[in-house]
Amino acid sequence: MTTANLPVTAPTTGIVWAYRFRADGSAEPIAHEQVDAALTEPGGAGWVWVHLGLADNRCRAWIAKAAPVSEVARELLAGSDTHVRLDTIGHELIGVLPDLHQEFDQASEDLVRLRFVMGPNFVITARQRPVQSAENTRRAVESGKRFPTAVSLLDAIIDQFADAISRMTEKLGDELDAVEDHVMGDEPADERHRIAHVRLQAVRVHRQLAQLRSVFHRTETRVAQENAAAGAAISALAQKLDSIDAEVASLHERARLLRDEIVANMAEVTNRRLLTLSILTGFLLPPTLVTGFFGMNTKDLPFQNIDGGTWWAAALAVGVTALTFFLLRRIRAF
Repeated sequence: MTTANLPVTAPTTGIVWAYRFRADGSAEPIAHEQVDAALTEPGGAGWVWVHLGLADNRCRAWIAKAAPVSEVARELLAGSDTHVRLDTIGHELIGVLPDLHQEFDQASEDLVRLRFVMGPNFVITARQRPVQSAENTRRAVESGKRFPTAVSLLDAIIDQFADAISRMTEKLGDELDAVEDHVMGDEPADERHRIAHVRLQAVRVHRQLAQLRSVFHRTETRVAQENAAAGAAISALAQKLDSIDAEVASLHERARLLRDEIVANMAEVTNRRLLTLSILTGFLLPPTLVTGFFGMNTKDLPFQNIDGGTWWAAALAVGVTALTFFLLRRIRAF
């Protein structure tokens, strides 16, 4: 049976997809009407991954009535809490993790939440909107990638998020490279809106990574006591997130410095243009005063009753301009 033969959602559950993993890590899809039976199978038969779409009310009904999890896990799966969380409840590992919204076949930059409960022989994930990490992991399963344990699947999902953030960081870095080329040009361009976009994304990503890192480091020891494999996976992921967060922080600082450089360059260009305008005003003001004086049309104006008086007045205007130029150069105004 292939995924293409399965309905998008089960008529009564709202399940998006479900897989049964054998002991060797290979997977096969489960018909949605068989999910309840698969979840109650003994652990020796492998383990099960069920992915739920919380936008379907039937999914919430299935969580409340049929999901083989504790009451705390039910509240977490169907709840609206958006705080990043990772905790152990008995033999269950529960959590709320950040992820990127999956728009059709492309990932957007919008951050959403992925909820999960991991038991001894199952992983149940749930989301309000499609998420990239779960979708990429499903594609890996379809392509033949093996997940021998539930921990390995959960590790792959979180690792997919870390890789997506790393790719986003590289993309933002490339955008900063392009901005830097423009900023260092002969005539600096105003790239502040692009810098603002990079800084906004860096701040949003840093906020999510900081919360996730804090949760991982805080619960690493406690999770390791209950599940050594899960603790080791969390420790490795925490170290990877530390490295990515350092890159994001460096990116934000670089964007801030570039913005300061742009502001300084734009101020320099403005000052240079104001200086040019001031010099032109200084040149034009004296001859304007001369022409204004001769344009008063009052009695006894100079050069009014002599031959070539207009040319004498023009010569006077040019002479005043030359004198102004000499004085401005003398005082080193430019």
